[in-house]
Amino acid sequence: MKSFLITLKPKTESPERGWPLEELQRSVRRFKAGQRVEENWRFINRKDVTVGVRVFLLVQGKLGPAIIGYGRVVAASENNVGKWEVRGHFESIVDPTIEVLAAKDELFGIKHGQRFWRIQSSGVLLPENIASELEHLVVGKSPKRASGAQVSNPDWTRDELILALNLYLKHRPNPPGKESEEIVELSRTLTLLGEKLFPPQDRADTFRNANGLYMKLMNFRRLDPQYTSGGKKGLSRGAKAEEEVWAEFGQDAPRCEQVANAIIASLNDPEVVAICFEPDLDDGIQEAAEGRLLTRKHFARERNRQLVHSKRKQALKINGKLICEVCNFNFAIQYGDRGNGFIECHHIKPVATLTQGQKTHINDLALVCANCHRIIHRSRPWLSVADLKALMVDVKQNIKEFEPIKQRAQ
Repeated sequence: MKSFLITLKPKTESPERGWPLEELQRSVRRFKAGQRVEENWRFINRKDVTVGVRVFLLVQGKLGPAIIGYGRVVAASENNVGKWEVRGHFESIVDPTIEVLAAKDELFGIKHGQRFWRIQSSGVLLPENIASELEHLVVGKSPKRASGAQVSNPDWTRDELILALNLYLKHRPNPPGKESEEIVELSRTLTLLGEKLFPPQDRADTFRNANGLYMKLMNFRRLDPQYTSGGKKGLSRGAKAEEEVWAEFGQDAPRCEQVANAIIASLNDPEVVAICFEPDLDDGIQEAAEGRLLTRKHFARERNRQLVHSKRKQALKINGKLICEVCNFNFAIQYGDRGNGFIECHHIKPVATLTQGQKTHINDLALVCANCHRIIHRSRPWLSVADLKALMVDVKQNIKEFEPIKQRAQ
C-alpha cells in the first residue's frame, strides 16, 4: 500500500503556510483525551491518493526534521482553488516541543531517505523501502523526548500535598529521613498519582522522588506551631498551596488521614480516569478541598445517567414535578416543554466517603437547578443543600431589612 509524507513548519517560521503551534498542541491534547483527530492537508498534485493509504507527518524547521504523527487518509478531493486536499485521521500525534516519534538521527539513518526529510512539498509519495522502514520505526511505538526539550516537574497539587501532610502529621514535627521506608513508599504512591494527574511529558525523571518529598515535608515545618514555638523556622521557600492545605487539614489529623486514604484507594478506581487527559473543570467550578481525584469521582457520580434518570423519576412519582430543592425553581414552568423533565443532580455525601465499589443510592442525590448547583461548587468549602438554603434565607432577610431604610432615603 502507498505511503505519503505530509510536512509542516510552525507558523512562527513560515507565516504564510505554517501551522500555528498552539493549534497543533490542541490537536495533541484532543488525541490524548481519546478524541478523534482529523486534519486537512494540501498535497502536491497526486490524484492517485486513495482512502486508507498511510500518511506520516514530518515537522521541519528548528523542531525537525522529525516524525511527529502518522495515520490514514479518510477523504481526498480537489478544493475550490484547484489544489488537491487530503483529510487524514491521526493514529498518533505528539507535540514536537516535547516529544517525537522519530528523531533526526533516526531519520537520517534510513538509507536513501535523507532527501525526503528536506522536501518542502506536502503529499510526497515515499518509495516502498523507505515507507517500510519508517513504519517499522514509528508505528505502534512510544514517543521519545524531543532533543533539547526542557522538562521541569509541575507544581504540587492538593491531592499530593494532602498525602505529604498526612505523613508529616503522623511524625510531627520530625519527619522520617530521606531513605526511610515511609518516604520511599510515599514517593512510589505519588508517582502512581502523578500518572493520573499529569501527562508523561510533564514529569521529569526526578518527579516526586524521595529528596523532593522530604523537602516538601520540611516546608510544612514552617507552618507547624509545634516546631516554630521554640523559635525555629523550618524551610521558608514554601508555596501558598501548602499554606491552604495546612489551614484545611493541619489541625485535624484524623480527617487528613481519612482523605489521604480515600485518595490512595481511588488510584485504581475505574471511576477515576487519567485526569491529565480529561477537559478541565468548567470556569467557576472549584475542585473540592480533598483534591482533584475525589472531585472527579464526585462529578462522575453526579453525571451517572442511569442514576440521575432514576432520581428524576422518583421525584415525579412522589411530587408530580421537578423542582430545585434549594430555591424551588421549576424548569417546566419557566421554559415550557423545552424545560420539561430537566433538572440537575448534586451528590450530597462528603467527597472523602466515596469509596471504590460503593454504590450510590438515589437518596444520595439532591435535585437542584443549574444556578444553585454551580453556587454549591463555586468555592471551597463546597456548600451543602442545607447551607445554601440557609444562605438564601439570610440574603432575603437582609433585603427585607434594608428596604425600609432605602425607601426613607428616597
